[in-house]
Amino acid sequence: MGFKENSKASIKKQSWLTKLFRNYRDGYLFTKTYHRNISGNNNTLKISASARLINCEFEINGNNNTITIGADAFFKNVKFFIVGDANSIEISSNVSFNEGGSLWIEDENCEINIGMNSTFENAHLAATESDSKINIGNDCMFAYDIDVRTGDSHAIYDEHTNKRINFAQNVTIGDHVWIGAHASILKGVTIGSNSIVATRSVVTKKYNNENIILAGSPAKIIKENIKWTRDRKPD
Repeated sequence: MGFKENSKASIKKQSWLTKLFRNYRDGYLFTKTYHRNISGNNNTLKISASARLINCEFEINGNNNTITIGADAFFKNVKFFIVGDANSIEISSNVSFNEGGSLWIEDENCEINIGMNSTFENAHLAATESDSKINIGNDCMFAYDIDVRTGDSHAIYDEHTNKRINFAQNVTIGDHVWIGAHASILKGVTIGSNSIVATRSVVTKKYNNENIILAGSPAKIIKENIKWTRDRKPD
């Protein structure tokens, strides 16, 4: 066996040991614990064989809905909730919800999509009105007590025209975005890649700029041309 073959074997062994350690660390070995309450027709739940679910709940009431969870995903104390038709939740590989949270959809043709290697401590993601989407990129890092929503869940009207003024809007979060604890990301928001949202910020509009720090309520750009890493080590 040559050097290349030895390297591949070593990487494969390390990957298996890493998964074993993670299961041991979290107090569960090779188990999936979740409850399903699914009613309606043509609803699909696709969970990768390597995904780990601990104390999770799936509740679907409607038709033609799909939930897909990719390889090596980890969900602990998370509720998946769909009421309506033709909605989808798509979780890419190696996504983790380490402490809890919920992925919540109401009405029709909504989507929640999470990219590879993104991590969450505890977050509530809600697509709360028809045809609205939450798209989260790869390698994002969410702290805890974070709220992301496409709508307000209740209608607001102009007093004089009687026309509704708060329709749902998509939320888009780019790749490698760090969302601090207690932040709220509201309807119509875009956050550019490689950016940071500071603790307790409330983001209310689109920021296509990349490599920025947003802070405040409502959030504003307080610093540009930054980059961040998950490592704690200083330069």
